Amino acid sequence: MFTPSCMLDGMEIENVKEDFRDAQRIEQYRVSKTALYIPDGMRWKYIPLKAISQMEESFRVISAGHCVPVREKRPELDLITEAGTVHISLEKQASMQKLMEILRKSRES
Repeated sequence: MFTPSCMLDGMEIENVKEDFRDAQRIEQYRVSKTALYIPDGMRWKYIPLKAISQMEESFRVISAGHCVPVREKRPELDLITEAGTVHISLEKQASMQKLMEILRKSRES
């Protein structure tokens, strides 16, 4: 099995393969008690939850169509870490709320 790679140098977690296997799926992402896993092509990368200093609700606008323009607002979560901001694009508002709830609980414990 592959080994997910950490996005922040020096913050790797132990037993990352087991942690990934136990992670809960939220849309295309996976979140565990210790990390948020982000798909990266055929592999995965992760951000340790303890590295997330702040999170902010955001959104992105998707434009489509030429004759009849269509605009759709989609939820996005901005995670602020030492290495910069990571944008987590989601399809459903409920998914963003669920992910934020999990991240808040991990910060409290």
